[in-house]
Amino acid sequence: MRLKTKTDYCIRVLIYLQSNIGRAKIQDIADSYGISKNHLSVAVNKLSELDYIISTQGPKGGIEFNKDAENRTIGELISQLEVFEVAECFDNESNTCTLNPHCKLKGMLKKATASFINELKNHKIKDLIAKS
Repeated sequence: MRLKTKTDYCIRVLIYLQSNIGRAKIQDIADSYGISKNHLSVAVNKLSELDYIISTQGPKGGIEFNKDAENRTIGELISQLEVFEVAECFDNESNTCTLNPHCKLKGMLKKATASFINELKNHKIKDLIAKS
């Protein structure tokens, strides 16, 4: 199982903003990680939409970590960002697998995915950084 690049960037933004208190520019975050500002902006927009960060427009604008989100779980974040269709049979619209009625793999994969998310629900957003 692999997380999408957007999810990775969202986690990086949350780590950066918790480690660097105050308002930050997207370009500064992109430069610190050596990634595209345009790609990072997509992640930032999603985090703002989900209320993990606060976005301020204008010349003195930027983004900052929303302290109200620090006790939300990483599992919640990942569930909001990812769709776990780890096999063709997970998507009813495009599924052409003829084994579907007899195959037990789908149930096993669903259980494994649920275990993955449940483990991440044991960790809070604030746990992404080491506290000094």
